[in-house]
Amino acid sequence: MTTDARLAEQWDAWSCGNAVARLFGLADDLDRAYQRLAVTTAGLADWRGPAAERARARMRAATLRVSGLAGLIRRAADAVRAGVPGIAEAARLATAPPQTPTEAADTAALAASVDARIATGLATVGVPPAPTILAAAATPAEVAHWWIALPPHLRRLLLDRQTAALGRLAGLPADVRDEANRRQLTGLLTRLRAEHDRLTGMLPTIPLQLARAALVRSMLMIAESVERTLAALAGRRPPARLLTLDLAGAGRVAIALGDVDRAQNVAVVVPGMGEDAGHGVPGTVDRAADLLAEAGRQSAESTAVVAWVGYAAPGWRQVPFPTRARAGGRMLTADLAMLAAARTGEPAHVTLVGHSYGSTVVGAAMQAGPRPADDLVLLGSPGVLADRVGQLGIGGHHAYVGEAALDPIADSGIFGADPGDRGFGATRIRVDAAPGRPWTDRVLAAHSHYFDPGSESLRNIARVVVGRGSDVSRPGATP
Repeated sequence: MTTDARLAEQWDAWSCGNAVARLFGLADDLDRAYQRLAVTTAGLADWRGPAAERARARMRAATLRVSGLAGLIRRAADAVRAGVPGIAEAARLATAPPQTPTEAADTAALAASVDARIATGLATVGVPPAPTILAAAATPAEVAHWWIALPPHLRRLLLDRQTAALGRLAGLPADVRDEANRRQLTGLLTRLRAEHDRLTGMLPTIPLQLARAALVRSMLMIAESVERTLAALAGRRPPARLLTLDLAGAGRVAIALGDVDRAQNVAVVVPGMGEDAGHGVPGTVDRAADLLAEAGRQSAESTAVVAWVGYAAPGWRQVPFPTRARAGGRMLTADLAMLAAARTGEPAHVTLVGHSYGSTVVGAAMQAGPRPADDLVLLGSPGVLADRVGQLGIGGHHAYVGEAALDPIADSGIFGADPGDRGFGATRIRVDAAPGRPWTDRVLAAHSHYFDPGSESLRNIARVVVGRGSDVSRPGATP
């Protein structure tokens, strides 16, 4: 690559991006070849004799060579990928209308900087990183870069030896986090059940024992809820991914349906009051599954939906206060950065779907830092900690509000202006319940029907998720 500004006119970021995608695809093929070789080598364990020893040694050597080559290609692809935005910008400036000498010099300097960055990255591709877990303070981008650089045999070593630490790292691919978290779940269930039985048998009476027994019951309730939910999802293709598993405090759980690392559209469903990790995982996953199915009917584009039970959802005593929403918003923003960092292709179109107090969490997330989502769907919202849509860093044609006519929460305006008011500036959508609901159900449970399968409400949510927000039906219109 040259750093001459005139020759930068020939740079083609689109072709570079395609080449990077092909390299990552080749590395994935080599990963699969490594897995097959490893399985074949393990299958030779019962073969005995001199020929067997030589064969196994050669198979192990071939397996390691394939693994090393996969890591080498992936590191090269990552080095070039990091420079693609700079290539695009330098080419744009170089092909702009006639420049002043200062502008031409700036373009040449940018081209030189991009060239140096890619060259520096390529110079280190031959050196694989050490198979040691990064510090907990590492950013999702740092984690993603580190994992990409690891050849598959070192990845397997870490999964086998440091499962818990790996599952806590933000920025890993979904399948890796899933495997690490499922292994962790199995171990936790074994230990918690054993401790629960022991504490139950001894009938704890002193305060420390009682506190420990309560803690074990709480953690076991979350873990068993996750276990049952994952069992119900078994057999899905692509498989459900356990992205987050944290049993501390109120707990944090996130389960992805669909290929969250590659899908063109990614939605994150954020539940409301009472839907914490101990009580809200099955219901939130059910709503995510219904939304994913409807998204498939609304568009041929690939979609993934994350059931995000990632904050301490309040009960009746805490719900009047925004403290948990603000804390949840910060965690949601961090988890969205994790999802973005793990992708190797184009960024996804991201939609946050917040129901009830979950919409307040979404509002807090949109104000917690860089804009984490492209579109919002706010359902039965008591407010989003803002008085107008612009405070969320998003335009009214990217923020959609659904309010059932008899929903007592939707018009409360507890946490800022009512998002459904015209002055707020968002787009109202129809949220009719599914046909066949008795009128008593529509009246008494109006706050709970936004995700009903077959409803205009779910269809509208799915339209936003797949990037068809302009096609939503509006209140008063015929669907």
